[in-house]
This record gives sequence, C-alpha cells and structure tokens, in this order.
Amino acid sequence: MSEKVLILGGTSDTERFINKHYLDDFVISVATEYGYKQFYRKFGQDKVVLIRFDEKRLEEFICQYKIKKIVDTTHPFAKEITDLAQKVARSLNIPYESFIRNNEVDVHYNRLICVNSLREAISYLEENNFSKILFTIGSKMIKHFSFVKENAYVRILPFEQSIKDVLASGFDYNQIIAIQGPFSKDFNKALIKEFEIDLLVTKVSGEAGGFVEKVEACKETNIHCLAIKDWGNK
Repeated sequence: MSEKVLILGGTSDTERFINKHYLDDFVISVATEYGYKQFYRKFGQDKVVLIRFDEKRLEEFICQYKIKKIVDTTHPFAKEITDLAQKVARSLNIPYESFIRNNEVDVHYNRLICVNSLREAISYLEENNFSKILFTIGSKMIKHFSFVKENAYVRILPFEQSIKDVLASGFDYNQIIAIQGPFSKDFNKALIKEFEIDLLVTKVSGEAGGFVEKVEACKETNIHCLAIKDWGNK
C-alpha cells in the first residue's frame, strides 16, 4: 500500500519529481491561483489544493489527509515554507525530503554582478545609474525597488495578483510585461533591444529558472546583469 505524500509545489520541479518517482497517492499544495490552474489541468482537481500554510494549518492538513511524507519542490527563494515544513515534519515525526533545485550554475560574464541579498541589490542600484532597467524577479519583492520606478520595466507572470502587486508598488501599466515563460535567450534579447534596457535584474534561479538564458542575452547585448542570490539575507 502506497503512502500519501504531500508535495509542496508550484514550480517546474514539481512535475519532474512526480514523473520521476511514478507517484500515485499524492496531493500538491500551491500558494497561488496561477499555480493551481496549471497543476489541476495536468493532474486533476483532487490532486491539487490552493492553500497558504502556517504551522497550525499544515499540521491539521497532514493529520486530516493522513500524510506520511512531505516532499518540498518549492522555489529556492521560498524559504519560509521550507523552514515551516521541516519544523512540522520534525514535530509530527514524518519524513521531509527536499527536491529544491540547485541554484548554482557555471556561467561567466564580466558584466554579471552577483549580490548576496536584497539589501546589497538595493545599494547597488542606489550607487549606480542606469537609463532603463528590466526587473525579472517576480512581483512580491518589486516594492523594494520603487525608487527606480521612473526608468524601469517589470516582467511578471500574467495573473491578477502579480499585476496588483506591481501597481501597488508605484509602477504604471505601461511598465508591466505580463507573460508566461520559459523564455529563450533570443526572447530575452528581443525585450532588451525593444525597451533599450541597459540593466537586467534577476534572481539566481538555476538552470530550470532560466538564469542562463538571461545572462547570455545580457552578454550578447553587452548590458549589465544584476543577480540576487538570496532573498532571505535582507
């Protein structure tokens, strides 16, 4: 008899894990409407739940659904849910397994600036002037960069809450590029050229997150690329 697995999901790694391990008895939890729609189309509504866990809700969920194992396939930057899942797994004495992608990539470019924290990224932008900036960091943290909103564009996933987050941070509709990836190097190059970008800001998201394609696009258009390694080190 198979054991029911809770998969903390929402990334491309979620589907890869399920296919690799031939899972049958599982439920995927996602934190956004966008993720929910993507996964229920592939696995069915009975396999996907839209829920934002806190400690109490996660413990109750595990008990209610008789979960025997937690598998973490969340984004490397989603450290809050990862820490929470590890804590609850220890508390309930069930296994926790991480399938979070490795962000380390072997890419070199003399105009690639890697910073270790959000604070360092902000300092870099405060100390250096760029005429047009393209942010590809998602919508949740864009509020911290509103001080450069006069000369910036924001590329985000095309769902309502992301657009609301960007607008609430002071950006206008004409600064929002709402589109779903993955994006090729050539697509990134086309955006850079179309909007005359001279700095692309991204997260170090590993190969699956399109990081290499972004850096290569910057390299071939000879612009700077600012890469943030860790949100947690604010």
